Amino acid sequence: MKFKVFGCSGSKLPGHELTSFLINRHILLDAGSVAGALEIEDQAKITDVLITHAHLDHTKDILFLADNLIEFVAHEKHEPLKIRGPEEVLKNISKYLLNDVIWPDFTVLPHESPVLAFEPLTPGEPQDLGDLRVTAFPVNHATCASGYVLYGEDPGEHVAVTGDSGHDGGWTEFINNMPFPVTNLIVEASFPNEMEELAKISKHMTPKLLRKKVDKLKVKPKLYITHVKAVFAARIQEQLQTELAGYTYHLLRKGDLLDF
Repeated sequence: MKFKVFGCSGSKLPGHELTSFLINRHILLDAGSVAGALEIEDQAKITDVLITHAHLDHTKDILFLADNLIEFVAHEKHEPLKIRGPEEVLKNISKYLLNDVIWPDFTVLPHESPVLAFEPLTPGEPQDLGDLRVTAFPVNHATCASGYVLYGEDPGEHVAVTGDSGHDGGWTEFINNMPFPVTNLIVEASFPNEMEELAKISKHMTPKLLRKKVDKLKVKPKLYITHVKAVFAARIQEQLQTELAGYTYHLLRKGDLLDF
């Protein structure tokens, strides 16, 4: 599974792009920064966008992808770009973004061949996306937020992505109950330890909270750390070295190419 990081920051500053991962060139996981990362011809190769939750830093480039793909819809047959996620998340994107106030509703435009289509996913039910299978699982963050496990025919080809998540909630139990050992985990650490109260209120994690959470997993995975708030990056990186002692981990950066 080829995995490219367009953005993995928990905040927007020069050199720090918002969450967006491209998988096998045609699946996008969250849409915080894709429109400025891919040429238009490659944007047109994306068939599915998996959305973890409706917060703007994970959804804003759905709007610009739709606008860019008008060119392809107008001049050739083009299947709608499928926006996938929990039904309530898709309803919120429709209500608050693609509402003809903030942005045109590209699920009905152009009328003869809409650019976008919403495809709800039910947590726990696998969905085939080409040569990969994806299963959504609930996390405690925004309304109906979810993470995803993506895996191939060979279960050794897999990665689990929590998205933004609080320190509580049952995603560790979900991963523990997968029919294969999950050894690749992309997980967030947004705030430094001294901001634990804010992290809990906003349903994010610190390095200390992250350690407590991943210690509940039956299999110790390699951790890929994402969604670090740029203004706290140095402190968080220092704390990760202490809190994740005994774990193998990699701090994701824009431009990373991973092979799971």
